[in-house]
Amino acid sequence: MQLPEQYAAAEELERFLGDPSNPEEVLSFKRAVELDEREAYPEDACTLLNRWGCNKFLVPVARGGKLASYEELYALIRTVSRRDMTVGTTYLMNYIASCPVWVAGSPEQQRTLAELIENGDQVAIGLHEKEHGNDLLACEVEATEVANGYRLAGEKWVIGNPKRGTVLIIYARTAKAGGPRGFSLFLLDKRNLPAFFYSYLPKFKTHGVRGHEMGGIRFHDCIVPDDAVVGGLGAGLEIALKSSQITRTLVTATCLGAADTALRATLDFALARNLYGRTVFDIPHARSTLTDAFLDLLIGSCLATSTTRSLHVVPEQMSVIAAVIKYLVPTAIDQLMRNVSVVLGARNYLREGHWWGIFQKLVRDTPIASVGHYSSVINLSHLAPQLQQLAKHRATVTALEEERRLRLEKIFCLTAPLPAFESQQLLVNGRGRDDILQGLESAVSQLQSLTAVADVDLEVLERIIALTEEAVAAMKLDEQTLAGCVAQYGRSFHGSPEHFELARRYCLLHAAAACFHLWVHNRQQLGDFFARGEWLVLALDKLLTNLRSQTIPLQHRYRENMAHELLRLYREDLLFSIVPLQLALKEKR
Repeated sequence: MQLPEQYAAAEELERFLGDPSNPEEVLSFKRAVELDEREAYPEDACTLLNRWGCNKFLVPVARGGKLASYEELYALIRTVSRRDMTVGTTYLMNYIASCPVWVAGSPEQQRTLAELIENGDQVAIGLHEKEHGNDLLACEVEATEVANGYRLAGEKWVIGNPKRGTVLIIYARTAKAGGPRGFSLFLLDKRNLPAFFYSYLPKFKTHGVRGHEMGGIRFHDCIVPDDAVVGGLGAGLEIALKSSQITRTLVTATCLGAADTALRATLDFALARNLYGRTVFDIPHARSTLTDAFLDLLIGSCLATSTTRSLHVVPEQMSVIAAVIKYLVPTAIDQLMRNVSVVLGARNYLREGHWWGIFQKLVRDTPIASVGHYSSVINLSHLAPQLQQLAKHRATVTALEEERRLRLEKIFCLTAPLPAFESQQLLVNGRGRDDILQGLESAVSQLQSLTAVADVDLEVLERIIALTEEAVAAMKLDEQTLAGCVAQYGRSFHGSPEHFELARRYCLLHAAAACFHLWVHNRQQLGDFFARGEWLVLALDKLLTNLRSQTIPLQHRYRENMAHELLRLYREDLLFSIVPLQLALKEKR
């Protein structure tokens, strides 16, 4: 299998960082645990990443950096996070913080950030407040207009890298009445601010990613110039929501990378540990649990690929697509960690021993992806209000079928070049469009042509067709349920638990469609295991199991072949992914 070129940088970074099981490496599991025990900032690791040039991928090509593909950046963050999620989170925070400026900042603001990031400086962003959390419309930090600028007063809470950030992006109220146009973003260069204008809150003690600097800042009538406003006065909420469609997507790379290590460490134990005359991996329940975790990573990889490429192809649809990945991947990884911890047994609880005790750190680290930067519930709340528009658009738009097919080809064919990302195309509301799920029904017809292809098992193909048709039927049934509930309950249905449940189901169906489209468009280029499609049968069945009232029996050999592929990737030091990157080879010690 020839690796798609957008993953070459991640493989190069892998080789540069070396084997994380070697305790002498800067980004080793041993050092990750030691730093976590001391709650110490990963200074050496961040310096090493800058030396390789990772920081250049946080700056768009238009501003002199190397960020041309979000698919490529995602792979890099996943590569870092499989070694230490603290480092992955800390490093990614530079992009998360600067994203509003890349989306809507002035050329001068963008140049300032580009120079700082490429120089190794850090950027922080203050959106949230202790009393209001994710409710950006309740923001109390206030920016009052004064001569030649604004007076900033109030406190921001749970900020990544507030002390280390040379520049801060601050979200503040600029209209007393608030409202959608009552808030603005400000770029503050601390090098130009007197120290008495602000003070820091103490670093918060966190359950996981303990070395990540998580704190807050308080402004004391801080005067900032007119040109500190990002994207225009009153545009803060819109810019924050649009830029979050990018950052919510990228955040999931951290937990997906960490989960690879959690599965790898557990599999290593299961293969070496003997019980009752056989290995733990030979015990059916353990084998099934680990194979199922592998399947979760494949589903997550499909979503990551489709979402990062959608940013380039259909940015106007990202209000839906970003909510799906930010809800589904972190929640799936949280469950994966609980499941495989049972196989690891007592060692999952120890802060030493097997792989230097990395697993217990990962169990504590990964939940930050669910609760941080818009929680799982918040993402469902972003998606639920759009369900009616999505249903209406799918039912009425058929004339543009060929255009949608071409867009899907660009999203899912990994050898297809991606267009440049256009931030001005991002929308707060997707206006009912989701090519990935809405294109599923018509794409099923493409499968009929595969019945004459020699390298496709007809039984597998029939299973894929049946499961895909089941997904389409479930989508239509949910749309009918939604219409009935809205007709019966009116506005009281919006925001109800039942409304959120329909949003959760939508996420599962969207993920099923992403897996399906990726297989259809890449059967010839991602290796034999991928091409056979047995993994797709299992993936679709798993996603749909969460929607149906009863399970459907599947061929046992599908799971056995999954288990064999899991072992192959492990033994050949390949990433547990749809695109199995070559990992840094283990050294003989």
